[in-house]
Amino acid sequence: MTFFKTACIGIAVLVLHTTTYAQEKYNLNFDDFDSENEFMPEGWFKWGNYENLNGENLTGEKLDENNYVGKVVSDQKGKFGCITYKIPAHYVGDTIRLSGRIKYENVKGFVGLLMRVDGSGSNKSLAFESMQKLKIKGTNDWKEYTIMSPYPVGAESIYVGGILAGKGIAWFDDFKITIDGKDIQELKKTPKNYLKDYNADKLDTAIRDNSKPINLSLADSLFTSLDPLIERLGNKKIVAIGESTHGTSEFYQMREIITKRLIEEKDFNLFVLESPYDDIELLNKDLLEKPLDGLIKKHLLSIYQTKEMKSFLQWYKENYLRNDIKFKGCDDSYWVFYEVLIDNVEDINDKKLNRLLKELKSNIDKIAIGNLKKEYKKNTAIYNNILDVESHLKATNNLNEKIEEIIFNGKNTYINYANMKNKKQFQSRDEIMAERISFFAKNKSNKIIVWAHNAHISNQIIADNEIGVMGRDLKKEFGEAYHSIGFSTLEGSYSFIDEKFINGDHLYTDELKKATLETTENHLWENVLALNGSAFYLNMTALRKESNLDAVIGPTKLIGYSKETNMDIYQTPFMNIFDSLVFIKKTSATTPLDE
Repeated sequence: MTFFKTACIGIAVLVLHTTTYAQEKYNLNFDDFDSENEFMPEGWFKWGNYENLNGENLTGEKLDENNYVGKVVSDQKGKFGCITYKIPAHYVGDTIRLSGRIKYENVKGFVGLLMRVDGSGSNKSLAFESMQKLKIKGTNDWKEYTIMSPYPVGAESIYVGGILAGKGIAWFDDFKITIDGKDIQELKKTPKNYLKDYNADKLDTAIRDNSKPINLSLADSLFTSLDPLIERLGNKKIVAIGESTHGTSEFYQMREIITKRLIEEKDFNLFVLESPYDDIELLNKDLLEKPLDGLIKKHLLSIYQTKEMKSFLQWYKENYLRNDIKFKGCDDSYWVFYEVLIDNVEDINDKKLNRLLKELKSNIDKIAIGNLKKEYKKNTAIYNNILDVESHLKATNNLNEKIEEIIFNGKNTYINYANMKNKKQFQSRDEIMAERISFFAKNKSNKIIVWAHNAHISNQIIADNEIGVMGRDLKKEFGEAYHSIGFSTLEGSYSFIDEKFINGDHLYTDELKKATLETTENHLWENVLALNGSAFYLNMTALRKESNLDAVIGPTKLIGYSKETNMDIYQTPFMNIFDSLVFIKKTSATTPLDE
């Protein structure tokens, strides 16, 4: 995950760039086809590694006098072929849908529709959907199928196609694209506003009119600087506090201040961290009995093993009983679920339950990492074991609130193995984290504070039909009761770890390293923000009501666990992805726990 800055727009006032487009008709039914001179219908082209030297593998085929279709035939060496069509994404909306008819013969791999929406810059793919998970194969006559995806704001190009993987033959016809239910053939194209073209004076005025300076020089002045923000949050159900890097000291310090104030002044009582659920349950179990440093090293991801995180957890340790606060995780963990479950059911004297738990433990112990087939089989069995345990606990009236929470998190951890078996939609990490937070929110007495990356808490999807899904889902479910606070910076240092995939093992021993935020030639949102002060709070909800900045697209940085790369720059409608923003122009790296 990465965060991108906005570069200075310059001294001259820039005029908002507007382009008017002529209406076009797209050849989605394949009928525009010069079969005597071309291999492919007009506008269609090849993706994949079928050779297609003479139009043998991807082509159009005439069914009757007025109807052509797309055709894909496997070759001897290739793994897949996709007959593809590209449309400029000059449209706005929330949901894009592709439907089309498919006929296929002797398919050994799978056949289906495919759709990808690209933006600009290094992170081109913003959304992707296909029918691969349905594993459609064999032989079947014409039938209509449909896929759909959220439609990203920063879209530049829409690709649709018919894909064949492995051996076989497939025919495709009558593709139809709709955005929010409206046929793209009839939609008027909408001009887009880009940050690099936007009126600099108008932008600066809008930011200045809706922001309040934050005084970082003294603790008292910093505390009172946040009063306008705290007052906005009192009636919220969920407040998600972000970070543009996981390793920025000032972000942790300010999140600690905001969190303490929400707990002490606004009756918030549940703190959720972007970290494995099960490990945090074990940390809580030993909190009063064991040294905090050791618990942090054992149960928190390496990126959190810092003095800044310890500062907040020390306060939590000293105050959680008095203030009736709970600490939870919202991320997956495959490592200690069983231990957490056993800690909460061991007093139940039940022979059948003991047998079910023994089966669960046996399957967990037999996981064959690296052998995908065996791993899939065992993890599917574990999911079914968890369902059996849950069913028995319900039947015997032993499913209390705490055990129900543990079971829910266990099911969510293994759900995608069941989804694959049942040919259901794969659930992303962001979707599952949103479900966990939503589960906590079902308790009417809970008022929740979430610490997670900007890329997760965003009110809308940023990229890959994944980044921003957590915040999008929570905003959709809770509306104004969900409030996202982005944290952003332009320059300074940050901490990182070399391991990008944090759940690959249970060894939280990665070395915490430091790096300097890189400068860039891109016109970043961060550069624009820096023109308006060294530190301030921005009411983005008010700003959107007074301007059309929510439609302005520009780059920003979202740096995750690992070191910054050029892949960490994302095109976003930045003023639309958070409800509030805290900007600090220059920041520093977090300090390792042992330093």
